[in-house]
Amino acid sequence: MLFTISSSAACGTGGTAAVQPGSQAPDFTLEAVREGSYHLQDLQGKVVLLSFLNSQAEASATPEPSRSQIVFLKSMLEQYGLNEMMVLIVDAARLRTGKQPTKDDLINFTYNWQLDTIPVLVDPKGATTHSYGVSDTPTTFLIGTDGLIQQRWDGSATAPQLAFAIETLVGARASRATSAAKPVTDITCSGETPLQAKFAGIGLARSLSNEIWAVDSGYAWSSGGAFPLQWIIIDEQSLVGGGKLTLKVIAHYLDSDNRLGLVNQQLQPLPADEVRGLLVGEIGKLPNVYLLPFTISLEKPGCLQIDAYIFREGDSRAIYSGQVIVTVK
Repeated sequence: MLFTISSSAACGTGGTAAVQPGSQAPDFTLEAVREGSYHLQDLQGKVVLLSFLNSQAEASATPEPSRSQIVFLKSMLEQYGLNEMMVLIVDAARLRTGKQPTKDDLINFTYNWQLDTIPVLVDPKGATTHSYGVSDTPTTFLIGTDGLIQQRWDGSATAPQLAFAIETLVGARASRATSAAKPVTDITCSGETPLQAKFAGIGLARSLSNEIWAVDSGYAWSSGGAFPLQWIIIDEQSLVGGGKLTLKVIAHYLDSDNRLGLVNQQLQPLPADEVRGLLVGEIGKLPNVYLLPFTISLEKPGCLQIDAYIFREGDSRAIYSGQVIVTVK
C-alpha cells in the first residue's frame, strides 16, 4: 500500500486544499502523547478512522463538537475494533486556539477522556493537519485498507453516519454478523422491554429502571457466542455520594430456575463532557453517569429475564435495581 501527498493536497487556495474521498491518504509519522509513534503506511491492511480534534475545547452550555465527536469515536472502536479497524486522534487544537498545546495539556486530555485505547497523536507544526486540508475541528476521515480515503466528514459525524460507512468496509459488528448467520427462531417473549433512543451516539437502549440501561443498539441478542453490551447507570437520585459502585447482573431463562451470573464489575464515572454528549436534551445540573462496556455469553435461545443491581462500596443493600425481559435468538 503506497501513501503519497499529492501536490493538490499540499497547496491550493489559501495554501490548503481539502483531501476528498477517492484520494490517496497522505502518509504521516507522528508521535503518540503517551508512548510510541504511528506511521500510517505501517497500518496496511487495517481500516483507519482518523479524526482531527480540538483537544483543548472547554465545556460550555453549547456542546463543543470536538468533545461530542470523542464519544462517537469511542463507541465506534467498541463496536468495530475487533473487525480490524483502528481509531486515531490527531490533536489540531492550534486551528482553534492559535497555539500548540503543551505535552502536559495533551497528557491531561487523554486521561480526562479515558483515551486508553485510542492513540492521541501530536502534530507539532500542523504539517499533517495541513496535508489533509483540515481547516477546522472536528474533521474525520475513514481510510480503507488500500489507503484510499472512503469518507470525509467536516464537522461532527454522528454515530449512525460513522457506523454505516464503517460497515461497508469491515462488515457488521461481530455480534450482529453472528446473529444474522443463525436460523431465525419464532420466539416471541411476552413483556419484552422496548428499545428507546435515550442516548446520543451509541444506539438504542433498553430500560431496566430509570437508572439502569442496557445499550444493544437495536441488534438482536444472540446465543452461542460473545454478545457485547454497554451498561449505563444514571445516578438520578444522587445516592452515590463519594463511594465506588459495583454493577451486578443476574439472568435466568423463563423456562428454567437456573441463575446465570453475567456481570459483577466495578463502575467508573464518566467526565461531565461525555455525560453531556450522551444525554439527549439534558439541561441544567448533570447527574453522575457510569458506563461499562461488557461482553456477555448466552447459552441458548429463549426468553431471558435480567435483573441488575447497583451496590455502593461497603453497603450490602442495592441502591438501584431494575429488570428487563429480552428475546435471545
